[in-house]
Amino acid sequence: MAQTRQLDKSLLLSFGEFSGRVGITKELIQRVPMFQGKTEKIKSSPATKQKLIYTTNYIARFVSCIFTNDPNNQLRDYDVYETSDSLVNCLNQFFSQCINTEYIFDTSVEELTEDEVASFKEDCLLGVSVGLEVLGRLLHYCYSPTDNYFNEERVLQLSQINWSRENPLWKDNVVRIDPKPKNPEKPYKLSTAANAVNDAVKMAIVSLGWM
Repeated sequence: MAQTRQLDKSLLLSFGEFSGRVGITKELIQRVPMFQGKTEKIKSSPATKQKLIYTTNYIARFVSCIFTNDPNNQLRDYDVYETSDSLVNCLNQFFSQCINTEYIFDTSVEELTEDEVASFKEDCLLGVSVGLEVLGRLLHYCYSPTDNYFNEERVLQLSQINWSRENPLWKDNVVRIDPKPKNPEKPYKLSTAANAVNDAVKMAIVSLGWM
């Protein structure tokens, strides 16, 4: 009996019911220039040659982290439109003010070059899934569920962090030094383990004085 290949999570999310985190994710992909046209909606990984940076699944996990600090929460009780409006404003503020992302945010996928996309994904934590998860967990500390409001001052503080892999803030948590790198000028490898993400979040919170 022939076996069928398991469907990629991004494909399932892209064509899932418009509710909860699926609906919020779809709204972000349409309304946040950082994701618009730069998100792979079907496959499990974004192809740099097609100038894709994210996948639907990356963004869905990111959304869940923001609101519940749990990347797997489906957010079934959240109103898609009210929640999306607040989050879209927050993310557009963050990505337009962050020095690591402002160029990608301001530039349409048609104008971006393949080299620019490759460089962003290689150099910036926010160009990979684990970096989005760290940001999502930090944005969780900016959100007031009772008011459906993101603290703009805290969002601004987050945007002032250096999100490049070279920042010592990420060293020995989500960024490790490869003792035998292919490119000696870029000896960084990523750790996506839960404890690495938690350590990165803790380090950022301490550096921001949010304790």
